[in-house]
Amino acid sequence: MKYDQHFLEDEKVAKKIVSFLDARKNEKILEIGPGQGVLTQFLKGNVTLIEIDKDLFEELRIRFPGFKVINNSILKYNGNFDKIISNVPYSICEPLMNKLVKMNFKKAILMFPETFMEKGVLNLIMNHFFNVNELLKINKNSFYPVPRVDSKILEIIPRRLNEKEVVLRNIYLQSDKKLKNVFESDLSFKDKKIYQMNFNEWQEVLSKLFP
Repeated sequence: MKYDQHFLEDEKVAKKIVSFLDARKNEKILEIGPGQGVLTQFLKGNVTLIEIDKDLFEELRIRFPGFKVINNSILKYNGNFDKIISNVPYSICEPLMNKLVKMNFKKAILMFPETFMEKGVLNLIMNHFFNVNELLKINKNSFYPVPRVDSKILEIIPRRLNEKEVVLRNIYLQSDKKLKNVFESDLSFKDKKIYQMNFNEWQEVLSKLFP
């Protein structure tokens, strides 16, 4: 399946998901990977759609002439938006969360596989950057093609970071550098690059930052 997309087909569920966005007048809204437009049809106002699939992009441009439609990957696109919504393609779940750490926004309403971010490094780290709330579970039969697992809707709201959380964010975003070059410590793995660090090593970094 192209781009690992599972399209939501239940319009009642789609309308409920969009309601969580609580979009206000004059806010800039971004939808990532709108696909066949099941969420898009309930969006209003200053909306930008970013769709990597060329055929779907062309269809969206015709169907939603009042919206700005971009044929690109969100991972390669930079822009400022107040609120973000997406049925996230499975293949970019983790890269998208990493992208959000770098973006300025008020709220994101994102649909993920139900097991996403329940444990592991992302769960450990992201809760320092965002308030993450599970809003809704969605049965896998609401999608086509039917995925292997159910999905969940997460509300993601950036937190006001304290000084130590800013340090953590700087460490996390410099993933290609060695730990010792971005964080002064006596940790045994300080010669590792950030992206090579495992869950236990991240726990040790956090224990140093937040004793």
